[in-house]
Amino acid sequence: MGNSNDKNTWEQSEIHIDQLTGEIDQILHRIINELGELGIAYGIIREFSYNSKEPPTWTISIEESKTVLTLDILFQYMSQHGNIRDALTRFMHDHFPYFT
Repeated sequence: MGNSNDKNTWEQSEIHIDQLTGEIDQILHRIINELGELGIAYGIIREFSYNSKEPPTWTISIEESKTVLTLDILFQYMSQHGNIRDALTRFMHDHFPYFT
């Protein structure tokens, strides 16, 4: 019986991470989309592992600047800013001069 409960918890965890990852992708693209309209080159690469203990990361490049966003970093920002959108916006302001 314990295995069944563990499997359900695992599946729920995967669904939650997938939803969170999708939401992060959408918000990052919305935040950065305006830069593309201004003619500023950017890229977002999401990297993930099939090992569930390795959460996804995002490598964000804008012109010559590059940084990596991890879930740990996002959660630190969320503890200060409350929600994902505000946390990601603050992260972008802190790491790229285009958002000042």
